[in-house]
Amino acid sequence: MGNAEEAQAGFCTNCGTALVGPFCGGCGKPSTSSAKPRAEGWSALTSEFMNGPKQVGMHAVALSFLAHPVRTILRLTDDPAYRSHWSFLTACVGAQLTLVYVILPRVYSALFNAPDAADSSAVITNEIVQYVGMAIMTPIQFYVCRALGSIPRSPMSYIKLCVLSVSYCTLLGIITAFAYFGIVLADAKAGSVLDLGEVWQALTVANMAAILVFVTLTHRRFWGLSWVRATAVTIAIAIMSWVVVYPGLTSLLEKANVGKTLTSLTG
Repeated sequence: MGNAEEAQAGFCTNCGTALVGPFCGGCGKPSTSSAKPRAEGWSALTSEFMNGPKQVGMHAVALSFLAHPVRTILRLTDDPAYRSHWSFLTACVGAQLTLVYVILPRVYSALFNAPDAADSSAVITNEIVQYVGMAIMTPIQFYVCRALGSIPRSPMSYIKLCVLSVSYCTLLGIITAFAYFGIVLADAKAGSVLDLGEVWQALTVANMAAILVFVTLTHRRFWGLSWVRATAVTIAIAIMSWVVVYPGLTSLLEKANVGKTLTSLTG
């Protein structure tokens, strides 16, 4: 009776954290409270796209991610009422790629009277790479983590986690782009005293390190993994994504001129 009462009161019976959704955001333990069963297998992905998502303020979600990334992603992943993760991902990816490949190059060109290096076709190419890469990597990651983890999770819950993870990574990418652009402007005013190539490499390494830490922490708590297993899984995901899948897809699409073709068709 004690466990049932605590679950109904909205608190985890294991760590005391307030419950939001079927799993505790603090320790990951499943809630003992009864909930209406929902389709959580791979086939549920289609119905998720077909059903209209409940709109949640994107700015509020983005600010929450930047303030408390791990806590936010676990809370939103386990919240069945939050279904705006796909629209949030689309907005984040579109904003990052448009900023990097179109807006900042044009601003730089206008400020320094330099040739316009904006490339809208790169936006389309990288968007395709992002979504196809996720479609390839997510099932692989799910079955590996399910085999190694101690907390049972459904495919749909992990898809939601991955979608929100990529969204957070794009937010970091936006911050990195603004930081680099600010350094470029400051360096131009100072008379070009910095090696901007090294600056970009340093920012990229810092960004990748932040992503690795974030993925390790979220996967450890989401799946109930040990530190060793969570770190190993994260490194394996990073190698497959950054060394094999995404570079391979990018090279393939660039050789086929997919981005430029779609850009010309859409005007």
